[in-house]
Amino acid sequence: MIKTIDTKNFSLLLLVLATSLFGQNGLPKIYSGDAQKIFSLRKAYLNGELKNENAIKYLKRQADKLLSMTPLSVTDKEQIPPSGDKHDYMSMGKYWWPDPNTKDGLPYIRKDGEVNPEVKGISDATNIGKTISAVEVLSTAFYITNDSKYSFKASQILHVMFIDEKSKMNPNLNYAQFVPGRNEGRGSGIIDVHGFYRLIDAISLLENANEWMKDDDTKIRSWFEEYLLWLQTSKNGLAEAKAKNNHGTWYDVQIVSILLFLDRSNEAKSYLESVSKKRIDLQIKEDGKQLEELKRTKAMSYTLFNLKAYFKLSVLADKVGLDLWNYNGKNGGSIRKALDYFLPFVQDSTKWEYQQIESFKNDDVYPLLVIAKKKYDEKTYGDWIRKIFPDNIKISIPNFL
Repeated sequence: MIKTIDTKNFSLLLLVLATSLFGQNGLPKIYSGDAQKIFSLRKAYLNGELKNENAIKYLKRQADKLLSMTPLSVTDKEQIPPSGDKHDYMSMGKYWWPDPNTKDGLPYIRKDGEVNPEVKGISDATNIGKTISAVEVLSTAFYITNDSKYSFKASQILHVMFIDEKSKMNPNLNYAQFVPGRNEGRGSGIIDVHGFYRLIDAISLLENANEWMKDDDTKIRSWFEEYLLWLQTSKNGLAEAKAKNNHGTWYDVQIVSILLFLDRSNEAKSYLESVSKKRIDLQIKEDGKQLEELKRTKAMSYTLFNLKAYFKLSVLADKVGLDLWNYNGKNGGSIRKALDYFLPFVQDSTKWEYQQIESFKNDDVYPLLVIAKKKYDEKTYGDWIRKIFPDNIKISIPNFL
């Protein structure tokens, strides 16, 4: 039974029931959510129709808790990156451990799926994650309620992390997921900020807030321009672009969402046509298996993780008039086949034939099924919802987003 969606999964809120409408007739210019839906909810709330709704109350409670949050920065960490500049993002590869067979533990060795607690000693990954979630909740609360206390706080948090010269993150991930004794950073570390598409939608919801100054908007767009260039030209960025598993798919989500945010929709469309379709060709087999994810020690979790990336990428593709939902790869694979292959194991994980070294959490499957009802077949995926989630499902915020 799902009781709530935690704020760390707030990205799913704007994904549910996604459509291709945005930036028209006063609608918010968001990219991974239903602009018409959230616009209608704002209108209804301001007309006094939703103020007693439990979902609205829940959203406001979450946003109110964030009003006392101290804005976070990459400069908060104690460690200094190899560049000597604390403004550079830094993290350690989470599945890498000291080698017990060497005196100093170097070079570290990989234990897939087993998180080394050392990674928590560097605060950047945690601070970025908290920043994305906080701004998303606050911006949504502002947009629906028009209460400036939420936009003020969201703007403050964004300013510290991305705009203020004293605290802002440099637009690169040169030192993300370094491995002691092996490298100073890897392309794989780009997955640390795979949630940037959520941040982009949150910024878009602040567009008409008095507290979000035009100069701030200009500067954060400039930040994403520089970061996009880094993604497309740096050694780490180019390495991640070639990844054959979920890392490559999430890289695409970042590229496309940033291009849309920067009003470069033609480039986004071209990228989806030339790159993202090839990912489906490569990653999803005719029977729906995602072979690269099945190699992992948490194969169920990573299969779902990559499937989520494809759903998000397909929502973004809708914005430029491309249909990834029904694209069939050269080898017969498709997003729907990947979903259909996976669902029986979500219903009964004891039938899973691959490794899954930790318990599998199925919460994130529900929003995907809601979308599948709309994009594919209402009865088929409605039946799956009833089979996988037979208890009374209560997901607070997605009831109105």
